[in-house]
Amino acid sequence: MSTTRKLLALLGVAAVAVAVVAGAAIAHSGATKAKGLIFVFMPSSSNNALAQWQIGAKAEAKKQGYDLKIVENNFDQNQQNVQVQQQLASGQKPTAYVWWPADAHGGLAAERQLSRTGVPLVMSNQFPVKGTENLITAYAGVSDVFNGRVAARNLVGARKALLATGAKLHSKGGNVIVIGFTPGYQAGIDRLAGFTKQLKGQGFKLLTVQWVGFDAASGFKTGQQVIAANKPKGIDFVYTMNDALGIGVIQALQAEGFKPGKDVMLVSATCHGDTSALVKGTEFATGIQPINFEGLLTINTIARYFKYGKKILPGSQFTGADPNKAPVLTGPPHKYTFTPNPAVLASDFKSTKLWGQTFQSICTY
Repeated sequence: MSTTRKLLALLGVAAVAVAVVAGAAIAHSGATKAKGLIFVFMPSSSNNALAQWQIGAKAEAKKQGYDLKIVENNFDQNQQNVQVQQQLASGQKPTAYVWWPADAHGGLAAERQLSRTGVPLVMSNQFPVKGTENLITAYAGVSDVFNGRVAARNLVGARKALLATGAKLHSKGGNVIVIGFTPGYQAGIDRLAGFTKQLKGQGFKLLTVQWVGFDAASGFKTGQQVIAANKPKGIDFVYTMNDALGIGVIQALQAEGFKPGKDVMLVSATCHGDTSALVKGTEFATGIQPINFEGLLTINTIARYFKYGKKILPGSQFTGADPNKAPVLTGPPHKYTFTPNPAVLASDFKSTKLWGQTFQSICTY
């Protein structure tokens, strides 16, 4: 990351024009005449969850009759800020912008500039920084605070399961390690906030919080270091912010002689493409994040905004978590529309459904 930032600073906007073109893709609606262009700024689809978001977004753009242009960054806010400058300098005004910052705080200046264009700005996946809600037209996507709360409730369940085996905790309520996303990533900040608030008064002892990344390799590398450092204190529980990190941490725990699912319990905030840890029982619980639907919801929010006379309803709305029926998206969108995050336990993952789809079908990609 640091090398990229230095290069951007030296080469400036002109050189980044090449990067913008190379990282951009336009998905055409297929309609005789598109209703307009939706311009998306987001981190890299090399992350398989973000690739799923794009699949949902492209499908909905085609259905609604919009063209879609996606400009990616390498989870680098400096790079994304320059991409925004390049777009604004082009003089091109799309029908709407979608804003998914790599670092919500670091991208505030760019977000303000996009907001001032008068083009509708819909934020997705990363919740707006407190006090900046007026910059966006609407938000559509995950509620990471809620996801953190669900994980905390799952952790309480994991403690009951561990104590039922006759295990002894290493502190009054049990020692916890947290492995999170990259530093500054708003989803991680919000998930930790929801997690810690939900656990307040529950007696858990938080040993450490480590901000590392999104994948199993990051979870394993940091997991080795953190587990070795905290093993003398005793480790009872681990909370990872997605299943991919969890898989890496589980491997690190096993390398240190632990038996995840038996002498240490791991819970994750959300699924992330690989469900093997939950299937094996080495992970106690996770949550369903329908990331493909999140991309669909974002574009659908823009389409409904225009369809219903540029009207935004105040307040927030969850799309619902009916196990059998998909949500009906109609009428003007709310200021905030959230995807659900139902909990999934290792003991009942086979029977867990969302909108008629199994946990496996939604979370394996």
